[in-house]
Amino acid sequence: MSESPARIKKERVWELDFIRGFCVLLMVFDHFMYDIAGIYGKAWYEYAVETGTSNAQFLYDFWQSARNYFFYSGLRDVVEPLVVIVFCIVCGISCSFSKNNLKRGIEVLICAILIFAVTSFLGEDMTIRFGVFQMFSVAILSWCIIYYSCKKDMKKTAVIAGIIGLIMVIINYILMSIYNNNNQAFATDSNWYFIGQFMVGGSKSLPTADYQPIFPYVGFMFIGSALGPFLYKNKKSLIPWLGKYDWHAPISFWGKIALWVYISHQIVIAVLLSIISYLFLCPGSFVII
Repeated sequence: MSESPARIKKERVWELDFIRGFCVLLMVFDHFMYDIAGIYGKAWYEYAVETGTSNAQFLYDFWQSARNYFFYSGLRDVVEPLVVIVFCIVCGISCSFSKNNLKRGIEVLICAILIFAVTSFLGEDMTIRFGVFQMFSVAILSWCIIYYSCKKDMKKTAVIAGIIGLIMVIINYILMSIYNNNNQAFATDSNWYFIGQFMVGGSKSLPTADYQPIFPYVGFMFIGSALGPFLYKNKKSLIPWLGKYDWHAPISFWGKIALWVYISHQIVIAVLLSIISYLFLCPGSFVII
């Protein structure tokens, strides 16, 4: 006698959780280094100088090294957009697994609004106006418009979304070529008015602590949504043999809770670094973002 559908445990596609988790962990590391290089490192050094502690030079060297080796390396310039692209594609593929993408999009939008509201209290430099969550909310809700316009036909939605996504990526490539890969020049071109800020513009054109423009990232999400119904028609792993023995669990775990990691990781990092400051580097004094 076969089990009833209600008793069958939903099997997750391990490779999607793994890829999502890997991207999330890279994001957390990136933000951790940013906090050290851009905020805490400088505060630690200034505190050491003011109090005349012997570790001032060490803290200065550490701070400068974090800035030079991480933020001014060509590797980060390549890895960061690549990670965002992969994350967008996985987000698009996930549209094939979600029972209610409209609800999913609204939840992401609410998180985006809350993130903007909270970060706005931290000052102009820390305010997130159009970051990952804002971009994903636009992407998912836009996909829902296509989906309902196609009368919930997933395959038709996949084709239309895939075409639109491909066009968006091509347009982005053409515009960047015209402006010699200078997204700032495009975004600040008065001929485009505000449109450039939300297409391939950079954070200097739209003051924000995190900026992920609609072009090309929403396009990559649409491309991912087009791949989902065809790659995961049966909603099962494409490489189940490689996922045996749960070797991927330590990374896949973070992919399963990616939403909560993104919302809370900066708070956790701030608390952790503040405690380290209080106990070791600035004894008796908290360093807060």
